[in-house]
Amino acid sequence: MKSTYSFLSIVVPIFVGIFPVCGNTYYFSGTSGDDTRSPAQAQAAATPWRTLAKLNQIFPNLQPGDSVLLKRGEVYYGAIVAGASGAEGRPIVFAAYGQGYEPVISGFTRLSGWKTGNTNGVWQAPCQGCGLRVNMVTVENIAQPMGRYPNSGYMTIKSHSGNNSITDPGLSGGTDWTGAEVVIRKNRFAIDRNPILSQQGATLTYKGLGYYQPTDGFGYFIQNDIRTLDQPGEWYYDPKTRTMNIFYGAGSVPPDVMASSVDTLLTVRGKQNLAFLALTFEGSNGSAICLSDASNIMISSCNILFSALDGVNAVRSNNLVLSHLTVDYSNDKGISVSKGQNNMVSDCTVRHSGTVPGMGNSEDSYIGIDISGQNNTVQYNAVDTTGYVGIFFLGGPNLIKNNEVNYFCYLKDDGGGIYTWSGDIDSAAQRNTGTVTGNIVLNGITAVDGTDSRSAGIAMGIYLDENTGMVEVSGNTVAHCTTGIFLQDAHEVVVKGNTLYDNGSQISVRHALAKGALRNNDISGNTAVAAKKDQAVLVLSSAVSGEVGSFVGIHDNHYVQADGGSFYKTVVRQNNQNVQDKGALGDWQSKYGKDANSVQSTPAGGIRFEYNDSKSVKSISLDGSYKDPGGKTFRQKVDLEPYTSAILMRQ
Repeated sequence: MKSTYSFLSIVVPIFVGIFPVCGNTYYFSGTSGDDTRSPAQAQAAATPWRTLAKLNQIFPNLQPGDSVLLKRGEVYYGAIVAGASGAEGRPIVFAAYGQGYEPVISGFTRLSGWKTGNTNGVWQAPCQGCGLRVNMVTVENIAQPMGRYPNSGYMTIKSHSGNNSITDPGLSGGTDWTGAEVVIRKNRFAIDRNPILSQQGATLTYKGLGYYQPTDGFGYFIQNDIRTLDQPGEWYYDPKTRTMNIFYGAGSVPPDVMASSVDTLLTVRGKQNLAFLALTFEGSNGSAICLSDASNIMISSCNILFSALDGVNAVRSNNLVLSHLTVDYSNDKGISVSKGQNNMVSDCTVRHSGTVPGMGNSEDSYIGIDISGQNNTVQYNAVDTTGYVGIFFLGGPNLIKNNEVNYFCYLKDDGGGIYTWSGDIDSAAQRNTGTVTGNIVLNGITAVDGTDSRSAGIAMGIYLDENTGMVEVSGNTVAHCTTGIFLQDAHEVVVKGNTLYDNGSQISVRHALAKGALRNNDISGNTAVAAKKDQAVLVLSSAVSGEVGSFVGIHDNHYVQADGGSFYKTVVRQNNQNVQDKGALGDWQSKYGKDANSVQSTPAGGIRFEYNDSKSVKSISLDGSYKDPGGKTFRQKVDLEPYTSAILMRQ
């Protein structure tokens, strides 16, 4: 991390307005600029250059320590392609000057010249700047969905053949959808988008693009066809005529309709020591910012809006600092950093990632923050409203600390607010996954639409999936999810000091695969509250024969169980049948010899759940005397440290 922080120590003073004097500063203005000016003239704010094309032209000539400033309050259409590197301690800096909102790097084309089309209620406008496809359309700064049939929900797959055709008797005798796209909910965690090659009666033949085959009884819908347009704002782009079609019925089209026409707004390939500060990137037709084989890149205090795929996509890049970003409305992932080391993602707000089915990638998609590699840190981020997983991390060791994840797994499920996976086959190799600590995870939703509903939806708070090993899960708060903390075929896991409240089950451990490993796990010092009688504190299950008592070591916890509920539930597969057991804490202790020194409370009055998702101590006023499950009494107020929570039972 040495190079990252030496780099950071130089860039932070730049950001607060103290620019280094070791290089030249070049100015750009979209209104008063002139690209014919000389480099000497462009070093004065009164005589700037004008376009991003000029910036890309002079980029290879920039030297370490130089700065490029874009005028605030202006929009620059096009893309920046990095053509030079800075040096350690002397980055090339891209930032803002003047007054007003941040400079906007835009891939949007404003559409005008609307005329009524040949289809009732559909309006058409030319989009000559658009390419083979358009993936993002906004109307008055609100992202609009592509037209689809049906307008909501899914139709049902009766049967399928491999990964290239599906059959639904409901299609027979109807519209021929050849040339459109079929969006298929292939399983709980995969939604594929596939071009339709032909239709024969009730069977659609498509170009299979994903790994998974369809599942009979699951769902599909049709999109990317003008015949689907029947709701205000729905759109279809015709690449042959480069025409945008949008439905507004008899009403007129609003004046501010934008279509994405630039694939990537910032590309950094094989470059080092660059900083991008206080800029806005909006309207990419692919991922807004793409970094590959880069190092010592800082992107800070930027807005990244309306990205057709990812807000930030970094591959094989090291020592990145992505901080204080607002990433909003990304069709696939908010921030993706893969196969990198020593990267920092901190203090970012990531919202509305993967919120429209059929607009993201097929697998490993619809994610807020996705990070893989070694020695990466994800800290102090707020991840809100995510179609699938809030924070997805692979490899390790990595640190996932002091983040808030809220509202996730509502388009796809069998995922979690924080999720990791290490392969479904046990390995003797020791792999240090890292640490998940001090996070707050709320509101795992589950996604029933497009499934056969035979199995319940899964939206875990913290999900350690197959073969995850050597990870500490400590001091986290999880509430209102399917399960608080879920271990599936995991090993060498320490779960300690977490607060789990009002989840379907607070702690769940599952042996799913005969080839999977479930061993050497320890659960202690946690507070787990089953707030409703249909909730359990502990659930253990096995899809293969086995003794659930050997799954984990569990001890020294504090529990609260609502009246009428079962403390534990077990489900074990034996002789091709599920054998179930349930009971109270005492039953669990006597039958399985677990939970030594654990205690259970029964609330006499109401329960208050309070949490602090900030970096400062939060003081909460109380209307009486309360006690936590550990027996500590609070009167008048309770002070919560940053990223902690409290369960308070009224006395």
